[in-house]
Amino acid sequence: MKFNPFSPNSIVSTNLFAGRTDYVFKILGKLMQVQKGMPSSFFLYGERGIGKTALAKLIKSIAEDKDPELGNLNFLTSYYSIEKNQSITASLESGLNELTDKIPSSTLSILGAKLGALLTNGKFSIGPFGVELKSIDDKIIAVRDQLISILSNVIEAIKNTEEEKRKDGIFIIIDELDNVNNIDLCAQLFRGIITTLDVKGLGNISFLLIGYKSTLDKFFMADSSARRQFDPIRLGVMPNDEAMEVLIKGFKKVGITWDNEALSKKIFVTGGYPHSIQLLGHNLVEQDIDNNIDNKDLDAAISNTAKELQSKDFAEMYHFHGKVGNREKILDALAFAAGPLSCKEIEKYAHVKYVSQYISDLEKRGSISVDKESGKIYLHSHLFRMAIMSKIFNKIIEEDYLSELFAIRVKSQETK
Repeated sequence: MKFNPFSPNSIVSTNLFAGRTDYVFKILGKLMQVQKGMPSSFFLYGERGIGKTALAKLIKSIAEDKDPELGNLNFLTSYYSIEKNQSITASLESGLNELTDKIPSSTLSILGAKLGALLTNGKFSIGPFGVELKSIDDKIIAVRDQLISILSNVIEAIKNTEEEKRKDGIFIIIDELDNVNNIDLCAQLFRGIITTLDVKGLGNISFLLIGYKSTLDKFFMADSSARRQFDPIRLGVMPNDEAMEVLIKGFKKVGITWDNEALSKKIFVTGGYPHSIQLLGHNLVEQDIDNNIDNKDLDAAISNTAKELQSKDFAEMYHFHGKVGNREKILDALAFAAGPLSCKEIEKYAHVKYVSQYISDLEKRGSISVDKESGKIYLHSHLFRMAIMSKIFNKIIEEDYLSELFAIRVKSQETK
């Protein structure tokens, strides 16, 4: 069985990560400041499947790798993904406890003597410990002070130990912030921790929070002052050259050659979405029989990828197996038009009134994007278009569906 380097159903391994250079160097540049005691944190946001976790995994690897070409970073790092309706307190406690696995037992013993009930049996515990608190603010202050005590002691311990065990500071990644049950408390809590550590001369701390745009807005709405501590970083789709780089890196890994011209012409179908790129690469390697990817291989893999995505990434964007509603009719018109349309054009072709009322929800689902200048509406990607077209093709031919668009397409072909 042939080894397949592409992993569409899991996070991309660090050694096969490609592209995203600007994002990587922006964050690494700030981490170099954190090395010197100047705290800097980030809120990485973007739509589902855009590659946020894969990028964070790469940054975490570099941050602890001591690579002389990438800042010689040597942080104590942790990664934690928040469970549905979990509190930020429990999430940070779990993130901190991942750090304990990398702290020498001798250091943990010293920390335990200083922290008391906050560190027992080598694990951190955060909470009021039976103290009656009058308000939510009191609880946040108590938790904040406990976290500051833990972090300040850990930072001092890892910076002032023998050279071979010394670290630059702490880098904590908190993923899926959308799942937290108290987002309105988060910004205040993080700001208090970062500011206090900075004032104490222990600014070797960085948080990387990951979520959607809606969560970012709620985060800063609750405490706009947190913008001073957090850089918002929007992760967008990958440009075609970076998407090609991902596939080529995988092909090289297994010794497959490729038709560069054909690949460069058809890579756009993925829309620059990492999961689509990984799935296309996976299908290309799986179906290859002569260790060379050519135009025929690309066409077959693109078709297979579009069908697979119907039940994966695209399942929440379009009801492929359910009742056709107005949202599906809008997307059908965009798919058949094979290009951007205005709301008025969609209303005309799809026979849906007040299309504008559906746009926000379709954007949130990731089904469409809207050009801010022209107001034109675009479909997610060409793969999404192919997935929809495979669903509605017979309906167009046999049931006179989207007849106005069909007439325009026929007339366009006749004039060519």
